[in-house]
Amino acid sequence: MSLTMFLAFAILGCDFLLYVLFQWIYGEKHRKHVRRVAAREKRRALSTKQAGHPRVIPFPEHTLRLRTGYF
Repeated sequence: MSLTMFLAFAILGCDFLLYVLFQWIYGEKHRKHVRRVAAREKRRALSTKQAGHPRVIPFPEHTLRLRTGYF
């Protein structure tokens, strides 16, 4: 009985340590940095992009070739 309890607590302790390790490596700190970099790149791309006329996408002439299955 005591060996079972020891193994149970040892496994729970290892699980907790793995959880802490993954939070430390892939935690919220890195997500915020990645979001900040992505937002900065998006702002830079939008500021350098020239506003052009909106384009209309033409409807395909042969739509049956584009269908993948039967309806």
